[in-house]
Amino acid sequence: MTAAAPSKAERLQKVFPVDLEKFLPEAILRNYGKWVDRKFHGNGIIEHVSATGERIFTVKVALPPNARLSADTLDKFADIADKLGIGALRVTMAGNIEFLTDSLEKALKIKEEVEKLGFPVGGWGGALWGINSCTAYLTCTTAVVDSPSISKALGDALKPYFTGEIPLPAKLRVFVSGCPAMCAGGTAIDIAIVGQWGAPPKIREEVLPMCLPPPKALAKLPESQIFLVQVCPTGALSLRREGDKVKLVLIGEKCINCARCKENCDAFDYDPENVGVSILVGGKMSNTGTGPRLGRVLIPWLPANPPRYEEIVAVVKHIVETWRQHAQPGERLADFIERVGWTKFLDLLGFGKVRDYYQRVPEFARTFLTYRSRGDVYPRLRDGI
Repeated sequence: MTAAAPSKAERLQKVFPVDLEKFLPEAILRNYGKWVDRKFHGNGIIEHVSATGERIFTVKVALPPNARLSADTLDKFADIADKLGIGALRVTMAGNIEFLTDSLEKALKIKEEVEKLGFPVGGWGGALWGINSCTAYLTCTTAVVDSPSISKALGDALKPYFTGEIPLPAKLRVFVSGCPAMCAGGTAIDIAIVGQWGAPPKIREEVLPMCLPPPKALAKLPESQIFLVQVCPTGALSLRREGDKVKLVLIGEKCINCARCKENCDAFDYDPENVGVSILVGGKMSNTGTGPRLGRVLIPWLPANPPRYEEIVAVVKHIVETWRQHAQPGERLADFIERVGWTKFLDLLGFGKVRDYYQRVPEFARTFLTYRSRGDVYPRLRDGI
């Protein structure tokens, strides 16, 4: 008698969830949970010591900061892992790839092979651990700036901090997001670069009715029930009623260019030539030092000029160097800012005008629109670093 074919539910049960041990190399499986010590061999190689006496070596390799790899490169990495490693690769949350092997000699050979391919080794201890980026224009409909190309420019400039050629006081991570949605990560990170429009959107009146209730209903409904008005976090959108006519009005002074209106209605158009980024500093998820922190806006708006984004790169390098030169050993950027204070931190950076601006402008108006840095505050950074 022929057995009945398994049902769809039975087939799924055989696949999900995948057993954790199924794809672990034998050397890792034998020592799972038995690691008792570790040693660093240079900036990008760690030796893991097991209670069983076995040792595994991990080589951390930086992927392109925008995390794009060709299939050909992946094949080469797999060949290296099979030839010199234990047949295992691991992609990290920081956007790096780790090779596992069973001897220091092989680890050093892996380092040599990947460096021949143009990929640096490093990213542990007091170093840049990685740069994360969202997809931006590659797949996203709300991108303001091309975050992968900004990440590439930053990665090229910050490479010595990854490889250990220039030691840092502690761990450093960088996020680059193409728009305020922050798909590349939150603000709990050392340095966050966030794509930001440089001026309020214009409203296409001929398209706007598609996003509002019918005219008769609109005339009777209070603003509190109009979704497109309420979606604005600062109250920059309001309805102006003139007799039977109802018009949507944008108050530019209140607009923070977050693009929530555009995400909900195609009637809002931003100027593609007027784009930039905000830069936030001093966030982290770690419970070390002063504990977790959210990043704080350092620069509300800075122009994004491709292809090398000189202004953004100069400011980020200046932040890193200021922290490197004044921080104590093991002190994350957030902890350094906490110790010296925000005002002193701005003084060390030479950003006194930013401090004066924040003291002068009311909280509700501290937007990316009302403050600009088009050469008047940062010429020294742009031209001299």
